Order: sequence, then structure tokens, then C-alpha cells
Amino acid sequence: MSDPSRVRFPWHRSAVRVLTTVVAGAASLVVISTVVYLASGEISRLDDAIFESMAGFTTTSLTVVDPEAMPAWLLAWRALTQWLGGLGGLAFALVVVPAFGGQRRLSEVAEGRGRKAVLARTWSHNTQRVVSAYVGFTVLVFAAYAAAGMGAFDAATFSLTTASTGGFANYRDSFAHFDSAAIEWVGAGAMALAGVSVAVLLWMVRGKVQALWRSTELKFYAGLILGSTVLVTAWTWIDTGGGGDTIRESFFAVTSSISTTGYRAADWGHWVAAPQILLLVLIGMGSMAGSAGGGFRLLRVIEIMGIVRRELVMQLHPRAMVPVRVSGAVASEASLTRVHNFQILWVLAIAFGVFGIASLGGDMPTAVSGAISALATAGPGLGDLSGFADATVLPAPARGVVIALMFLGRLSIYPVVVVVGWGIGEVQRMRLRL
Repeated sequence: MSDPSRVRFPWHRSAVRVLTTVVAGAASLVVISTVVYLASGEISRLDDAIFESMAGFTTTSLTVVDPEAMPAWLLAWRALTQWLGGLGGLAFALVVVPAFGGQRRLSEVAEGRGRKAVLARTWSHNTQRVVSAYVGFTVLVFAAYAAAGMGAFDAATFSLTTASTGGFANYRDSFAHFDSAAIEWVGAGAMALAGVSVAVLLWMVRGKVQALWRSTELKFYAGLILGSTVLVTAWTWIDTGGGGDTIRESFFAVTSSISTTGYRAADWGHWVAAPQILLLVLIGMGSMAGSAGGGFRLLRVIEIMGIVRRELVMQLHPRAMVPVRVSGAVASEASLTRVHNFQILWVLAIAFGVFGIASLGGDMPTAVSGAISALATAGPGLGDLSGFADATVLPAPARGVVIALMFLGRLSIYPVVVVVGWGIGEVQRMRLRL
């Protein structure tokens, strides 16, 4: 009989240590922020403080507080939590995961797709470039908001929550508070850029036009924004009065959705059904890989489209060799398998969220849209969530489900699944030893 102590589980211990540190670190930040909120006296309930903290560090625009009743220092803290959450997400995707070799496959930035040319080979250089790009972009957004007419404090806090695709606002009605076309145009453009990969932003700065043109994901992202803006404008033209205001509101809603930022300039939850569904789909697909945004990620969408095309061709030509290409490079079978696995995890997480929210008091439109939006770390939804990101419309138990979804979405599901799976394996191993 074999020695139970020699039972092996398929976990690379260095990877598990790193991912455990990431999960524990994220949870620790939420705990610290919870203490800050409770100590401030502005939030008295523990569950509300946890929710607001989780929404902050997961860069989700849902909130349980009235921002207009909060002191300036706490508004600044809310914005800072989202900025740090966005930076943490970038660092995990572009720096931490690639740093431990064999588990590079967990990174959301696929190798061999053109991004390694602008990212350094060392951990320290990668960190420096990611942080520099993130800080520089935040400063540019601040300057643009100030030039458009925002006050210094608003420009500072909104730049933090825009660069991070967080969506926390200082006012109950988000961008609608300013009633300024210039500020809305700046916000929409900044959100569009926030959903772009850091590598692509670096290409833009360096003037690498050919690299930009070769990026299938960037062209897909830009095409989705343009096409969706045209469709939403057409669908809402009559109801919103037409003209430049309709175009601006449509563009703002599209960029806010696809970047998973969650700002509102208009309550699109009361538009006709077609644009509502389209915007929810954009939230689910999310931003480019290697950006601060969330969602399923467009790179994975492109790979799944390639897989579907390959399967259809092989139905007619069973012996054909049909590679799946992204930006001119052939995606490996291991990469395509990981996309399948992530798709399954994504669907299961949404199913868990829909069932949980619906069974704890939410109606079906609220449950479906809330689960998708929370997992995508966006915030806005349909049904009861069709207003300006007010999560108090949900029963307290349902908000607990949303907290879990936000945490899973910000960490791209994999780290949590790996750590939990490793923990279960270790428990089984201990039982075998007894």
C-alpha cells in the first residue's frame, strides 16, 4: 500500500504561494478600508463598510453611501481605493504572474502577441513601466478634467476613478451632476483609453503605428465602440431628442460600459430594450487584456470566435489544419484550452450570482444584469440597478453575493479557484495521513 504522505497534487507550490499572497493581500486591503469607514463614523454597519471597501478595491462603481453627505477626505479615500485596485490588477496581470515562470499561462497578457516588445524581461523594469504608464495616464486625465471645467478636488478624485475604471463619483447622479458637454466628452474619451492595454498605450506614446495596426484586439475594441455608439444613437435618437446630446450620451454610455467603469451621464436603464441589452453585453465582454478594466476580456472573445470558426470549417473539412490567429500569431492549443476553462468558470460564477441574487430578493432582470456587472467589476445594471449605481436597492443578503462576485472578477477568478483548490487538496492530504 502506498504511503499517503507521498500523495501528489497538481499544484506548483511557488505559484500557489504567489497566488495565496495575492488573494490574502487583496482581502487585507478590504479589511483595512473597512476599518477606515467604520472609524470615520460615516458608515455604521459592518456589512456596508465591507461592501464599500470591496467595491473600491475591485474598481466597481456600486455604492451603499450617499457621496454628497460624506466629508472630502473620505471621498478622496474612496477614490484612492479604486486607483490602488486598478494598479493592483495591472501589476498582477503584467508583472506578478509572468514573474514566476511556469505559471505564465495564468496571465491575462498572452505571449507572442506583440506585447512583450514593450514590456521588460525583469520584474523590476516591468513594475517601473506599468506604474509609470498608470501614473502618467492619471495625471493626463486630471489635466483634461481641469481644462474642461472641473474643480481641482473633483478633477483629482475623478481622475483616480477614471484611470482605474472604478466609477466612484462624488455626486449621486455621477457625471450628470456637472451638466457639461465638455466634461462628458473628456470623461468618455478617458474611459475609452482606460480600457486599452498598457502595452498599446506605450505603443501610442512611442508612435509605433504599425504595431497598433497589427493588433487585432485594438481594432476589435475600436470597432465595438464605434459600431455600438452608432447603434445606441440610432435606437435612442427619437426618445432623447436627437442631435449632439444624443451622440454624446450614447458614446459616453458605450465607453463606460466596455471599459467597465460604470459612470453615468444618463440613466440608460430607462432607454428602450435594445440599447440596454447591447450595453450589458459590452459590460460582460469588457476591456482589452492588460488594461485596468474588467470583464471577460476581448482577447478571450477573439480567441473563442477563432475556435468557433475553426470548428465550423472542420465540420466540412475534417482533415484541415485551421490555426486560430490573433494579431498575426497562432494561438497555442494550451492557450485555447485555458480560454475554454475560463469560459466555464465565468459562466458558473454568473450562474451562482444570478441564483444567489434572485433567491435572496432580487427580480430576474436585476439578478442577471447584477451578476454580470459585478463579475465584470462595472456596477450598473437593469431592473433595480438601473439607476446611478445605488446598491442599497438590493437586500443585504443579496449584496453579500455581489461582494463575492466583485472579488472574483477583480482577481480574474483563477487565483481564488487555485488557492481554494489547493486548500481542499491539502485538507485531503492531511486526512490521508491520519
